[in-house]
Order: sequence, then C-alpha cells, then structure tokens
Amino acid sequence: MGLANNRLSILLITVAVVTTCSAIDVNESTILDRPQSRIYGGQNAADGQFPYQALVTRRGDGYITVCGGAIISRNYVLTSAHCANGYSPSDYWIRAGTVKFNTGGVVIQVAEVKIHPLHSDFNYDIALLRLSSPLSFNDKIKPVLLASTDLPDGTPTIITGWGGVSSGGLADQLQYNTEYTLNHDTCVKRLNTLADSMRCLDKSAGNGICGGDFGGPAVANGVLIGISSFGVNDCGSSLPNGFTDVVYTRDWIRANSDADCSCSA
Repeated sequence: MGLANNRLSILLITVAVVTTCSAIDVNESTILDRPQSRIYGGQNAADGQFPYQALVTRRGDGYITVCGGAIISRNYVLTSAHCANGYSPSDYWIRAGTVKFNTGGVVIQVAEVKIHPLHSDFNYDIALLRLSSPLSFNDKIKPVLLASTDLPDGTPTIITGWGGVSSGGLADQLQYNTEYTLNHDTCVKRLNTLADSMRCLDKSAGNGICGGDFGGPAVANGVLIGISSFGVNDCGSSLPNGFTDVVYTRDWIRANSDADCSCSA
C-alpha cells in the first residue's frame, strides 16, 4: 500500500483502457423479451440465492441507466459513486427481491444519495442510497454484512449482476461468477498502480464484470468485501477487475448509514 490516492489516472494511461461505461444505458423498448444470454463466464442465479442484490436504475429520455447495488440495511443500498452522481435522488429507483431483470420483486424510489466526499473518477467510488421507504426482509430480500478485515489471497468471492453479456446487451436473469482475492501489493503489480481505496479481484480470461454490473456486490465468506467499480481492457480480459474496498471505506459507510446495527437484523 502507500500509493497516493490520486494515482488511478496513471492506471488509465499506462495499463489499458478502463471500461468506459460503468452504467449501461439501454432503450426501454429493447429490454423486454430478449433471448437469454450469459454474462462473461457467469451462471443463472436461482430465485433468492443472492437476497442482498439490488438493481439500481435511473430513467430518462426513453432510456434506463443500469447499475447494481448491495442491500446493507432496510434503509440503505450501497453502490458505486459514478452510478449515482450528478442527478436528483428522486431520479433513482432500486429493485430488490427478484433475479429477473426489470420485473418482479419490489421497487422503491431513492430519497437521498450520499457520495463519498473523497470521490474522484474511480477513487473512493462508493455511494449510499437512502430509500424513501424501508425494505421488508424475507427469504428473497436480506442485507449483507460489511467485511471488517482483509481475507487471505485466493479466497473465492462471488460477483453478481445483470450486466453486459458476451452476446451483447444485458442479462435477462441475474448472473453470478467467482473471482479471487489478491492483496493490494499484488494488485499494484498486476495493474501497475491502484489507489488505497481500491482492491482488485483475480479472474481468468473470459470471465468477470461488465457494464451494468458496476455498483454491485463482491461477497466472500458471507460478507461484503467490494463494490464493482471498473474493468481494464474489455470485459473478458485476463486482468483483474477493480472494486472499491469495503474494509477500507467501512468507517464512512457505517457513519453515514444504519448498516451492521440492530435495525438491519
């Protein structure tokens, strides 16, 4: 560690092209009745398999901007800052309790967006969405606990989302895949540089996050360790994926939400 937090720009210049659109914009007329396809290396999630997963959308001009989110309490969803920056909170909605894209579950409007005060580009790329009404927990809607300590290298980590698939467009059904933890120094060697607020997860070529997955959860040993932030080169690149480090930003998350308290039990 110890790299300056403003060093991500070097990553963008010297390593590769970062996936440019973390939130996918899709025409509303094209999102229904698409043929089933799979995320890069992903599998279909079963109903209720990942009850902490949320879909984050912003509608406007006939388009839906799509990101993921992690339910951390009845009142808050955690997502990427660049998924929720620059618009009125009332423009955003979350959907929870379903594995189907844009159907089923419950839909709740966002009442407040809290962007990390140090957010810049992909640095501190994290935001809290306070919901206009609390979620009712059940078998399909549950919070995920925030990680408090780093995990050993090679720990399997589940990533989930409705993001871009290899055949084009978004997944009709929630997809999941497995990536693996790497320590920060190894991430720096693989990606040339990495800010302290970030972590990376290792993967093989043909797997990983893509546009529309960003803002979504990375969960290992049952706790949230990362929020999807960026990919390097194309979605199927063999380079690690980039995430906001939940352990590193945990104090800010807890100070600005009711996560990990009795009200989320």
